[in-house]
Amino acid sequence: MNTSSPPLRWGLVGLGRHVREEIVPAMRRSTAVEVVACAGRDIAAAGAFAERFAIARVHDTFEDLVLDPDVDAVFVATPNALHAAVVLAAARGGKHVLCEKPLALTAADGRAMVSACCAAGVQLRVGLHLRFERSLQRVAEILQSGAIGAPRALSIERTAPLAERVPWRSDPEQGGDVLFDVGVHLLDLVPRLLTTEITAISGLATPEPPTGRSADTISILLRLSNGVQAMIRASRETPFGANDLVVVGTAGMLRTGPLRWAPEHRITVTTEAGTTEETLPAGDLYRAEIEAFADDLRDDGRQLATGEEGVHLVAVTEAVQRALR
Repeated sequence: MNTSSPPLRWGLVGLGRHVREEIVPAMRRSTAVEVVACAGRDIAAAGAFAERFAIARVHDTFEDLVLDPDVDAVFVATPNALHAAVVLAAARGGKHVLCEKPLALTAADGRAMVSACCAAGVQLRVGLHLRFERSLQRVAEILQSGAIGAPRALSIERTAPLAERVPWRSDPEQGGDVLFDVGVHLLDLVPRLLTTEITAISGLATPEPPTGRSADTISILLRLSNGVQAMIRASRETPFGANDLVVVGTAGMLRTGPLRWAPEHRITVTTEAGTTEETLPAGDLYRAEIEAFADDLRDDGRQLATGEEGVHLVAVTEAVQRALR
Protein backbone atom coordinates (compact mmCIF):
# COMPACT_ATOMS: atom_id res chain seq x y z
CA MET A 1 0.00 0.00 0.00
CA ASN A 2 1.27 3.47 -0.92
CA THR A 3 0.78 5.73 2.11
CA SER A 4 2.18 8.96 0.61
CA SER A 5 -0.96 9.91 -1.35
CA PRO A 6 -4.06 11.55 0.16
CA PRO A 7 -6.87 9.19 1.18
CA LEU A 8 -9.17 7.97 -1.56
CA ARG A 9 -12.64 9.44 -0.94
CA TRP A 10 -15.44 6.88 -1.15
CA GLY A 11 -19.17 7.05 -1.70
CA LEU A 12 -21.14 3.99 -0.59
CA VAL A 13 -24.19 2.74 -2.47
CA GLY A 14 -26.05 -0.01 -0.62
CA LEU A 15 -25.92 0.08 3.18
CA GLY A 16 -26.87 -3.44 4.24
CA ARG A 17 -25.39 -5.77 6.84
CA HIS A 18 -22.29 -6.54 4.79
CA VAL A 19 -21.38 -2.87 4.51
CA ARG A 20 -22.26 -2.07 8.13
CA GLU A 21 -20.42 -4.98 9.68
CA GLU A 22 -17.52 -5.57 7.30
CA ILE A 23 -16.84 -2.92 4.67
CA VAL A 24 -17.06 0.30 6.69
CA PRO A 25 -15.13 -1.13 9.68
CA ALA A 26 -12.41 -2.26 7.23
CA MET A 27 -12.29 1.21 5.69
CA ARG A 28 -11.98 2.78 9.12
CA ARG A 29 -9.00 0.53 9.88
CA SER A 30 -7.16 2.02 6.90
CA THR A 31 -5.49 5.40 6.51
CA ALA A 32 -5.62 5.06 2.72
CA VAL A 33 -9.35 5.74 2.39
CA GLU A 34 -12.09 8.00 3.72
CA VAL A 35 -15.86 7.54 3.47
CA VAL A 36 -17.39 10.90 2.59
CA ALA A 37 -20.88 10.04 1.29
CA CYS A 38 -23.53 7.33 1.19
CA ALA A 39 -26.85 6.56 -0.46
CA GLY A 40 -29.52 3.99 0.36
CA ARG A 41 -33.06 3.14 -0.72
CA ASP A 42 -34.44 4.29 2.67
CA ILE A 43 -33.29 7.88 3.29
CA ALA A 44 -34.08 7.72 7.00
CA ALA A 45 -32.03 4.52 7.38
CA ALA A 46 -29.26 6.09 5.31
CA GLY A 47 -29.26 9.09 7.64
CA ALA A 48 -28.93 6.84 10.67
CA PHE A 49 -26.12 4.95 8.94
CA ALA A 50 -24.28 8.21 8.22
CA GLU A 51 -24.68 9.37 11.82
CA ARG A 52 -23.41 6.06 13.18
CA PHE A 53 -20.27 6.16 11.04
CA ALA A 54 -19.74 9.97 10.96
CA ILE A 55 -20.23 10.21 7.18
CA ALA A 56 -20.58 13.81 6.06
CA ARG A 57 -23.21 13.58 3.32
CA VAL A 58 -26.29 11.46 2.64
CA HIS A 59 -27.74 11.40 -0.88
CA ASP A 60 -31.33 10.54 -1.74
CA THR A 61 -30.29 8.46 -4.76
CA PHE A 62 -27.18 6.87 -6.21
CA GLU A 63 -27.66 9.14 -9.24
CA ASP A 64 -27.02 12.11 -6.92
CA LEU A 65 -24.10 10.43 -5.15
CA VAL A 66 -22.16 9.77 -8.36
CA LEU A 67 -22.29 13.51 -9.14
CA ASP A 68 -20.83 14.49 -5.75
CA PRO A 69 -17.56 16.33 -6.54
CA ASP A 70 -15.98 15.15 -3.29
CA VAL A 71 -16.37 11.47 -4.18
CA ASP A 72 -13.43 9.82 -5.97
CA ALA A 73 -14.75 6.25 -6.10
CA VAL A 74 -18.02 4.41 -5.58
CA PHE A 75 -18.39 1.15 -3.65
CA VAL A 76 -21.39 -0.76 -5.02
CA ALA A 77 -23.00 -3.13 -2.50
CA THR A 78 -26.65 -3.07 -3.59
CA PRO A 79 -28.72 -6.20 -4.22
CA ASN A 80 -27.12 -7.93 -7.19
CA ALA A 81 -29.74 -6.98 -9.78
CA LEU A 82 -28.96 -3.27 -9.23
CA HIS A 83 -25.20 -3.49 -9.80
CA ALA A 84 -25.44 -2.67 -13.50
CA ALA A 85 -27.53 0.49 -13.03
CA VAL A 86 -25.21 1.87 -10.34
CA VAL A 87 -22.00 1.11 -12.24
CA LEU A 88 -23.35 2.70 -15.43
CA ALA A 89 -24.36 5.80 -13.46
CA ALA A 90 -20.93 5.96 -11.80
CA ALA A 91 -19.28 5.82 -15.23
CA ARG A 92 -21.47 8.70 -16.42
CA GLY A 93 -20.44 10.62 -13.31
CA GLY A 94 -16.76 9.99 -13.96
CA LYS A 95 -16.24 7.93 -10.79
CA HIS A 96 -14.02 4.90 -10.35
CA VAL A 97 -15.94 1.82 -9.20
CA LEU A 98 -15.42 -1.16 -6.94
CA CYS A 99 -18.45 -3.41 -7.46
CA GLU A 100 -19.20 -6.31 -5.17
CA LYS A 101 -19.42 -9.68 -6.90
CA PRO A 102 -21.11 -10.63 -9.09
CA LEU A 103 -20.35 -7.78 -11.48
CA ALA A 104 -23.74 -8.37 -13.13
CA LEU A 105 -26.38 -11.06 -13.54
CA THR A 106 -25.71 -11.50 -17.27
CA ALA A 107 -22.52 -11.36 -19.28
CA ALA A 108 -24.23 -8.92 -21.67
CA ASP A 109 -24.82 -6.45 -18.83
CA GLY A 110 -21.26 -6.98 -17.63
CA ARG A 111 -19.83 -6.16 -21.04
CA ALA A 112 -21.93 -2.97 -21.17
CA MET A 113 -20.57 -1.95 -17.77
CA VAL A 114 -16.97 -2.55 -18.85
CA SER A 115 -17.51 -0.58 -22.07
CA ALA A 116 -19.08 2.36 -20.22
CA CYS A 117 -16.22 2.56 -17.72
CA CYS A 118 -13.61 2.31 -20.48
CA ALA A 119 -15.33 5.06 -22.47
CA ALA A 120 -15.47 7.28 -19.37
CA GLY A 121 -11.82 6.64 -18.53
CA VAL A 122 -12.60 5.26 -15.06
CA GLN A 123 -11.39 2.07 -13.45
CA LEU A 124 -13.78 -0.81 -12.73
CA ARG A 125 -12.82 -3.56 -10.30
CA VAL A 126 -14.78 -6.47 -8.78
CA GLY A 127 -14.78 -7.38 -5.08
CA LEU A 128 -13.40 -10.92 -4.76
CA HIS A 129 -11.76 -10.70 -1.37
CA LEU A 130 -10.55 -14.33 -1.23
CA ARG A 131 -7.85 -13.31 -3.70
CA PHE A 132 -6.18 -11.57 -0.76
CA GLU A 133 -6.19 -14.51 1.65
CA ARG A 134 -2.55 -15.40 2.26
CA SER A 135 -3.35 -19.00 3.23
CA LEU A 136 -4.99 -19.58 -0.16
CA GLN A 137 -2.05 -17.96 -1.90
CA ARG A 138 0.16 -20.39 0.02
CA VAL A 139 -2.01 -23.34 -1.09
CA ALA A 140 -1.49 -22.25 -4.71
CA GLU A 141 2.28 -22.09 -4.14
CA ILE A 142 2.33 -25.62 -2.68
CA LEU A 143 0.28 -27.05 -5.55
CA GLN A 144 2.42 -25.33 -8.16
CA SER A 145 5.60 -26.61 -6.48
CA GLY A 146 4.59 -30.19 -7.23
CA ALA A 147 4.74 -31.15 -3.55
CA ILE A 148 1.71 -33.48 -3.89
CA GLY A 149 2.37 -34.41 -7.49
CA ALA A 150 -0.22 -33.67 -10.15
CA PRO A 151 -3.56 -32.68 -8.56
CA ARG A 152 -6.36 -35.08 -9.49
CA ALA A 153 -9.30 -34.01 -7.28
CA LEU A 154 -10.25 -30.95 -5.25
CA SER A 155 -13.14 -30.31 -2.89
CA ILE A 156 -14.03 -27.10 -1.08
CA GLU A 157 -16.91 -26.08 1.17
CA ARG A 158 -17.95 -22.60 2.25
CA THR A 159 -20.94 -21.55 4.30
CA ALA A 160 -22.44 -18.10 4.69
CA PRO A 161 -24.02 -16.58 7.81
CA LEU A 162 -27.66 -17.50 8.34
CA ALA A 163 -28.35 -13.75 8.63
CA GLU A 164 -27.63 -13.39 4.92
CA ARG A 165 -30.96 -15.05 4.08
CA VAL A 166 -32.67 -11.65 3.85
CA PRO A 167 -35.87 -11.36 1.75
CA TRP A 168 -34.33 -10.22 -1.54
CA ARG A 169 -32.03 -13.24 -1.54
CA SER A 170 -35.04 -15.53 -2.04
CA ASP A 171 -35.83 -13.87 -5.38
CA PRO A 172 -33.95 -15.21 -8.45
CA GLU A 173 -34.83 -12.05 -10.37
CA GLN A 174 -32.74 -10.04 -7.90
CA GLY A 175 -29.84 -12.46 -8.12
CA GLY A 176 -30.48 -13.78 -4.64
CA ASP A 177 -29.09 -17.27 -5.29
CA VAL A 178 -26.27 -18.57 -3.05
CA LEU A 179 -24.41 -19.06 -6.34
CA PHE A 180 -23.93 -15.28 -6.47
CA ASP A 181 -23.34 -15.04 -2.72
CA VAL A 182 -20.69 -17.65 -1.88
CA GLY A 183 -20.45 -19.76 -5.03
CA VAL A 184 -18.94 -16.98 -7.16
CA HIS A 185 -15.92 -16.78 -4.86
CA LEU A 186 -15.24 -20.51 -5.22
CA LEU A 187 -15.71 -20.48 -8.99
CA ASP A 188 -13.07 -17.74 -9.13
CA LEU A 189 -10.78 -19.49 -6.66
CA VAL A 190 -10.61 -23.06 -7.98
CA PRO A 191 -9.19 -22.30 -11.47
CA ARG A 192 -6.72 -19.87 -9.89
CA LEU A 193 -5.45 -22.51 -7.47
CA LEU A 194 -5.02 -25.01 -10.29
CA THR A 195 -3.81 -22.45 -12.91
CA THR A 196 -6.24 -23.78 -15.49
CA GLU A 197 -9.77 -23.29 -16.83
CA ILE A 198 -13.14 -24.96 -16.27
CA THR A 199 -14.25 -27.15 -19.17
CA ALA A 200 -17.39 -28.94 -17.87
CA ILE A 201 -20.01 -28.22 -15.20
CA SER A 202 -22.83 -30.13 -13.53
CA GLY A 203 -24.67 -29.46 -10.31
CA LEU A 204 -27.58 -29.65 -7.89
CA ALA A 205 -29.48 -26.89 -6.11
CA THR A 206 -31.88 -26.70 -3.14
CA PRO A 207 -34.51 -25.35 -3.59
CA GLU A 208 -34.52 -26.63 -7.17
CA PRO A 209 -34.88 -24.10 -10.04
CA PRO A 210 -38.49 -25.12 -10.95
CA THR A 211 -39.67 -23.86 -7.55
CA GLY A 212 -38.96 -20.30 -8.65
CA ARG A 213 -37.00 -19.66 -5.45
CA SER A 214 -33.31 -18.88 -5.09
CA ALA A 215 -31.06 -21.78 -4.13
CA ASP A 216 -29.73 -21.76 -0.55
CA THR A 217 -27.43 -24.76 -1.05
CA ILE A 218 -25.61 -25.79 -4.20
CA SER A 219 -23.20 -28.59 -5.10
CA ILE A 220 -21.20 -28.09 -8.30
CA LEU A 221 -18.98 -30.65 -10.00
CA LEU A 222 -16.32 -29.22 -12.31
CA ARG A 223 -13.85 -30.70 -14.74
CA LEU A 224 -10.77 -28.58 -15.34
CA SER A 225 -8.75 -28.52 -18.54
CA ASN A 226 -5.91 -30.42 -16.85
CA GLY A 227 -8.29 -33.27 -15.96
CA VAL A 228 -8.79 -32.35 -12.29
CA GLN A 229 -12.25 -33.01 -10.88
CA ALA A 230 -13.44 -30.35 -8.43
CA MET A 231 -16.42 -30.37 -6.08
CA ILE A 232 -17.76 -27.07 -4.72
CA ARG A 233 -20.42 -26.91 -2.01
CA ALA A 234 -21.86 -23.59 -0.86
CA SER A 235 -24.69 -23.02 1.61
CA ARG A 236 -26.31 -20.30 3.67
CA GLU A 237 -28.86 -22.47 5.51
CA THR A 238 -26.54 -24.51 7.73
CA PRO A 239 -25.26 -23.09 11.03
CA PHE A 240 -22.11 -25.23 10.97
CA GLY A 241 -19.73 -26.31 8.22
CA ALA A 242 -16.16 -27.41 7.71
CA ASN A 243 -15.30 -24.43 5.46
CA ASP A 244 -12.24 -26.34 4.33
CA LEU A 245 -10.28 -27.39 1.24
CA VAL A 246 -8.84 -30.77 0.24
CA VAL A 247 -6.65 -31.47 -2.79
CA VAL A 248 -5.59 -35.01 -3.67
CA GLY A 249 -2.58 -35.46 -5.94
CA THR A 250 -0.59 -38.29 -7.50
CA ALA A 251 2.06 -38.03 -4.76
CA GLY A 252 0.21 -36.71 -1.75
CA MET A 253 -2.67 -34.76 -0.25
CA LEU A 254 -3.17 -31.19 0.96
CA ARG A 255 -5.81 -30.42 3.54
CA THR A 256 -6.71 -27.19 5.32
CA GLY A 257 -8.53 -26.50 8.54
CA PRO A 258 -11.44 -24.03 8.57
CA LEU A 259 -10.86 -21.15 6.15
CA ARG A 260 -13.63 -19.00 7.61
CA TRP A 261 -14.39 -17.70 11.10
CA ALA A 262 -11.03 -18.88 12.41
CA PRO A 263 -8.16 -16.67 13.66
CA GLU A 264 -5.58 -18.76 11.83
CA HIS A 265 -5.59 -21.19 8.93
CA ARG A 266 -3.88 -24.58 9.04
CA ILE A 267 -2.41 -26.27 5.95
CA THR A 268 -1.38 -29.94 6.19
CA VAL A 269 0.54 -31.77 3.45
CA THR A 270 0.89 -35.56 3.55
CA THR A 271 3.28 -37.50 1.28
CA GLU A 272 5.41 -40.64 1.54
CA ALA A 273 7.96 -38.54 3.43
CA GLY A 274 5.43 -37.85 6.18
CA THR A 275 3.15 -35.00 7.21
CA THR A 276 4.02 -31.32 7.51
CA GLU A 277 1.83 -28.57 8.89
CA GLU A 278 1.94 -24.80 8.80
CA THR A 279 -0.37 -22.09 10.07
CA LEU A 280 -0.99 -18.58 8.81
CA PRO A 281 -3.08 -15.84 10.42
CA ALA A 282 -6.42 -15.11 8.79
CA GLY A 283 -6.18 -11.98 6.67
CA ASP A 284 -7.89 -8.61 7.01
CA LEU A 285 -9.34 -9.22 3.57
CA TYR A 286 -11.67 -6.27 3.07
CA ARG A 287 -9.04 -3.80 4.22
CA ALA A 288 -6.55 -5.42 1.83
CA GLU A 289 -9.09 -5.20 -0.99
CA ILE A 290 -9.87 -1.53 -0.37
CA GLU A 291 -6.20 -0.58 -0.11
CA ALA A 292 -5.35 -2.58 -3.23
CA PHE A 293 -8.05 -0.67 -5.12
CA ALA A 294 -6.39 2.61 -4.16
CA ASP A 295 -3.04 1.22 -5.32
CA ASP A 296 -4.55 0.04 -8.62
CA LEU A 297 -5.79 3.57 -9.29
CA ARG A 298 -2.36 5.04 -8.64
CA ASP A 299 -0.33 2.64 -10.78
CA ASP A 300 -2.94 1.10 -13.12
CA GLY A 301 -2.29 -2.21 -11.37
CA ARG A 302 -4.25 -5.43 -11.44
CA GLN A 303 -4.34 -6.52 -7.81
CA LEU A 304 -8.14 -6.71 -7.93
CA ALA A 305 -10.26 -8.52 -10.48
CA THR A 306 -10.79 -6.31 -13.52
CA GLY A 307 -14.13 -5.68 -15.15
CA GLU A 308 -13.16 -8.10 -17.92
CA GLU A 309 -12.42 -10.80 -15.35
CA GLY A 310 -15.77 -10.02 -13.75
CA VAL A 311 -17.52 -10.59 -17.09
CA HIS A 312 -15.75 -13.94 -17.52
CA LEU A 313 -16.90 -15.00 -14.06
CA VAL A 314 -20.48 -14.00 -14.89
CA ALA A 315 -20.28 -16.19 -17.99
CA VAL A 316 -19.17 -19.09 -15.77
CA THR A 317 -22.12 -18.51 -13.42
CA GLU A 318 -24.47 -18.51 -16.42
CA ALA A 319 -23.06 -21.92 -17.35
CA VAL A 320 -23.62 -23.13 -13.77
CA GLN A 321 -27.22 -21.90 -13.88
CA ARG A 322 -27.81 -23.86 -17.08
CA ALA A 323 -26.35 -26.96 -15.41
CA LEU A 324 -28.54 -26.51 -12.33
CA ARG A 325 -31.64 -26.24 -14.52
